[in-house]
Amino acid sequence: MTVLFFLYRWVSVFISPFVRLWVCYRLRLGLEEKGRLPERYGVSSLSRPSGHLVWFHAASVGETVSLVPLLKLYKERYPDHQLLLTTTTVTAHRIAKERLEGVCLHQYIPFDVNVWVRRFLRFWQPNAAILTESELWPNLIWQTKRQGIPLILLNARLSDRSYRRWCRFRFLSKALLENFDVCLAPSNTIANRLKHLGAPMIQPCPPLKFAAEPLPVNLEKLEKFQSLLSGRPVWVAASTHLGEEKILLSAHQVLKKKFPELLMILVPRHPNRAQEIVQLCEEAKETACLYSHQEPNDETSVFIGDTIGDLGLFFRLSKIVFIGGSLVPTGGHNPIEPALLKCAVLYGPHHYNFREVCEALKDATFPIDNDQELVTIVSNLLDNAHAAQQIGDRAFHVVQAQAQSLQGLVKLLAGYVKY
Repeated sequence: MTVLFFLYRWVSVFISPFVRLWVCYRLRLGLEEKGRLPERYGVSSLSRPSGHLVWFHAASVGETVSLVPLLKLYKERYPDHQLLLTTTTVTAHRIAKERLEGVCLHQYIPFDVNVWVRRFLRFWQPNAAILTESELWPNLIWQTKRQGIPLILLNARLSDRSYRRWCRFRFLSKALLENFDVCLAPSNTIANRLKHLGAPMIQPCPPLKFAAEPLPVNLEKLEKFQSLLSGRPVWVAASTHLGEEKILLSAHQVLKKKFPELLMILVPRHPNRAQEIVQLCEEAKETACLYSHQEPNDETSVFIGDTIGDLGLFFRLSKIVFIGGSLVPTGGHNPIEPALLKCAVLYGPHHYNFREVCEALKDATFPIDNDQELVTIVSNLLDNAHAAQQIGDRAFHVVQAQAQSLQGLVKLLAGYVKY
């Protein structure tokens, strides 16, 4: 480990000027906050509060959303512990600002340059460091361990592809994982993979995503759209990717033969693809409108959600939700969000990013293999609103049952805080 650390440390120092240039480029793209750029170099923009401080790191939006209920419960159970949340992305910070006001402090994580990481750790002096999912940055890990800070990998995640890649460099994975006091794995599969890669201490934990809170909604908007769509059958295709929209539009056209007034709310994962989807709708001779530009009318067949943060609205407008990224090999997206709103949830065969979650929900959701199955199941659910409600209720209760184990997880994490 000493040789590896030495080499990586000096390589990171050598490239640090280029990292600064890259940060400036990210700023131009809107991926950084100008007033908080020093945080990327380990310079804090806040004062460290007195007392014990527990540091959580969540890279992006998904990890941050998963941590929200855990952090709230932790603060409730241990109010004398100060909480610090670091994130990598600006959008993750926005989530934290909206949902964790008064619960924790926020900083951007410094980039993995030795001197920047050391500066960050010396200022904050955390009594425990909790990294989520797959954040394995060498300087961050080695410097944390070097300063005697208990280090925990929470909700560890290793996709098939990542695992195969790490297996080629087991000497490196062992050098990183052996620094963790404990790795908390959400499934037996992940636990076995971590053990093979060199993690010395592994314990089970529930997937954090089950502890998520229901997506927020503007009640005024919800009432308006419920009124606009009153009486119309509606289904949602959420977080879709390139290649899926054509399949979904074809399925929608088949469904419209049986349900002529059917509206599909189509929400691409990346809103900047909205115009591309409008073009696809025109080619398919479907009348579409953009959520950001106009309201749907009786002629609208496809309502395109081209904004960020409105899935909570769209999921409340229908009891039938297809989760995208799963008909094409993208890995799928989170089925828990619509399940928490008691929706009947469908997803395709490529859901490997949420394998553990889908396994837990297998008796309360509809995994499908192709577009024909999609049409059949959506048609049956549109025909039988009571069945859609029942399966939605079942999915909700499964999520709630999984989330109950969060209490024990908070106690476990607090036990690693260094006094």
